[in-house]
Amino acid sequence: MGLRIRKCRVDLRMLVGCFVLLACEGAKNSSGVNAQSGNRLNNHRDWGIYRGHSTGIQYSELDQINTGNVHKLEKVWEYKHGNPVGPGMYANPIIIDGLLYFTTPEVNAVALDAVTGEKVWVFKPDDYRNDARPFRGRNRGLVFWEDADGQNKRILNFVKDRVYAIDAKRGTLISSFGERGWIDLRKNLPQDPEFVDFESTTQGLVYNNLIIVGGRTPEGDPSTPGDIRAYDALTGEFRWIFHTIPQPGEFGYDTWEFEEGVTYGGTNPWGGLTLDEERGWVFLATGSAAPDFIYGGMRKGANLFANTVLALDANTGKRIWHYQTLHHDIWDYDAPPAPILATVTSDGKPRDIVVQLTKQGLTFVLDRETGEPLFPIVELPVPPSKVPGEEAWPTQPFPLKPPPLNRITLRESDLSNITPETHAFVLEKFRQHETGPLYTPASRAGVITMPGHQGGAEWGGAAFDPATNVMYVNINEAPTIHSLTPLAAEIDLESATPVERGAALYNTTCTACHGVNKVGNPPLFPPLTNLTLSSDSIKAILAYGRGMMPVFENIKGDQLDDLVSYLKNNDSAEDPVLSAPVDSVSTAAPRYANNTPFFVDQNGYPAISPPWGTLNAVDLNKGEILWKVPLGEYPELVAKGIRNTGSKSFGGPVATAGNIVFIAATPDEKIRAFDNRSGTVLWEYQLPAGGYATPSVFMANGRQYVVIAAGGGGKNGTKVGDSIIAFALPE
Repeated sequence: MGLRIRKCRVDLRMLVGCFVLLACEGAKNSSGVNAQSGNRLNNHRDWGIYRGHSTGIQYSELDQINTGNVHKLEKVWEYKHGNPVGPGMYANPIIIDGLLYFTTPEVNAVALDAVTGEKVWVFKPDDYRNDARPFRGRNRGLVFWEDADGQNKRILNFVKDRVYAIDAKRGTLISSFGERGWIDLRKNLPQDPEFVDFESTTQGLVYNNLIIVGGRTPEGDPSTPGDIRAYDALTGEFRWIFHTIPQPGEFGYDTWEFEEGVTYGGTNPWGGLTLDEERGWVFLATGSAAPDFIYGGMRKGANLFANTVLALDANTGKRIWHYQTLHHDIWDYDAPPAPILATVTSDGKPRDIVVQLTKQGLTFVLDRETGEPLFPIVELPVPPSKVPGEEAWPTQPFPLKPPPLNRITLRESDLSNITPETHAFVLEKFRQHETGPLYTPASRAGVITMPGHQGGAEWGGAAFDPATNVMYVNINEAPTIHSLTPLAAEIDLESATPVERGAALYNTTCTACHGVNKVGNPPLFPPLTNLTLSSDSIKAILAYGRGMMPVFENIKGDQLDDLVSYLKNNDSAEDPVLSAPVDSVSTAAPRYANNTPFFVDQNGYPAISPPWGTLNAVDLNKGEILWKVPLGEYPELVAKGIRNTGSKSFGGPVATAGNIVFIAATPDEKIRAFDNRSGTVLWEYQLPAGGYATPSVFMANGRQYVVIAAGGGGKNGTKVGDSIIAFALPE
């Protein structure tokens, strides 16, 4: 009987696979999609696109590796790119025509033989820039495009504010594309290109002959609009734009109270894009408006299209529908991954849906055609702000199903008790601050927010099994302390010293990570007091980034000199602009510096009781959690006998037809295989560095492979590495 049940299950998956392939072929025929964006990249043998499929389901129909043999998996090759530097490798490799493509921390594009791991070519974008030092950045991979007859095949490499076109077989620059081989993404925005600060952390997406692009913009002031743009994939010519911060006369403009002299930015889909090929619609989810992080008094209103799921016409950029998951974000609750496009059974009938994961641990399940909720979502009152000048939105949307995937409140009973000393430490810290339910605004005393801005789902997204309609997602449990420090009235720039001007710039740009008065936010963000770095070294880090430090290209000239003067000023730890008396803060136009340290114990671990990270199985037919298991451990705690704590994880899962969920992502630097029906670990492998990326699954020469980028570094702060590792069953 067991064998018969299993055989029926396999047949069902094969049938689903046939439907998926037929759907792709039908989409190609009905919408004019050429080979590259239809069945070509969504076939079941290759992993031809980021997240495995244009719908973002992170699923492979391959079942050669399954629950019965996954324990036999072995490493079959390892490639080292030779420069293990931060911020590590986030790349989800793509595999097409026997070649595996990925990006390094310097965003070099590398092609390997997918079967042997041998290098075929390396493309170095720094050869085409005039910068003195190589750019390093967080980059999640590459895009493949070919024309309708398959003669013109290229790799698109998204590097900072450029898109390079590379010959897919030879690795050479295609100079006829754009401006001598690249698109300049500083252009075609409603901002002077000289002041644009834009970075493609997640690569774009191709549809027909279009490249559709989102990206990262600064979270402070000034910033850059996070608008969505499309370009011709053959020529690089600009085609369309959708303004995520509405312009005068556009839908949503009246949801903002714009202030003169404020530079508005953000509202950007930094987690990428997904595509419904049959409808010809592109889907995305945006982050907060900038300046974000706990004070939005200069951008009052609901702030469309920040924190919004958007469906756009992929040919024109026209808005089809939208759903805002959070109004007037003052918590940095970006929607990290792009929406998942799935089909479930509702009232006995198939129904196309959009699934949006959030840092809050809330899951929004929407009808794909209309944007209407599949399960009830209610607008509930939330606490008002106590800070002068802020107007928190009075209600927020709460989905009733699925239930929250993490804790959304924090009580004394939730505090860590892994040791008596730890509990005493975090209890004292807990009682020094305010607490409240989800969406409690920041205060001057500091509010412990649960989850914090590294909580819930992250950019790794989730895997969806179309045979069972079950979603698998890793979730972080990580509180943050949100506080605001009032600033003195606006300084007179003409009479101010360079240190004072630099402090003012620091207060609007740097405090969210490095804290008020440069005190830092360990372990990821060090204090900046008593710096021994030279002025040139500080400028180089701001210009090129380092580790978790992003590029601040918009700080230049005199502003850069002023900021360096402040950072090098060690005469006093006291900020010359901060610590203003309460009655000296203007209530007409108050100004604040924000501070967002993690709520951690004396050793840097989350101050709440474990689990600190979980892998979850969610039935999207019913909106129910099927199982939840701890994901990851901290080696230092394991050595003390403290196990099964779970951990923060960065990188996503992949589900397969073999009833396996593969995921790395954890600070113990392992990749694991879970039984998708029970959450039981069936196999694990110790990587040379953390795999803070999403695995890829493909078939070559009759053999199924699982590949992971083990680059370490990143937000878990572990050692950096430089490995791409492939696993397969013994031959």
